[in-house]
Amino acid sequence: MKTAKGTEVCPALAAALKTKPNALKNFEAMPPSHQQEYNKHVAEAKKEETQQRRAESALKRIAVWKR
Repeated sequence: MKTAKGTEVCPALAAALKTKPNALKNFEAMPPSHQQEYNKHVAEAKKEETQQRRAESALKRIAVWKR
């Protein structure tokens, strides 16, 4: 998945964002640097389970993000 601002999103985070429309809206509103940091944190995990756990954790923070 690629955001409107051009940030490539890893599959684990993209799947998590698609489950929560509010979080996806907030993620799209974030500056590209914030999008990249969340994506990097999730994508750096080596194990799939860790990526899923990090994506779920990031999703909670993204859902309540306010500009």
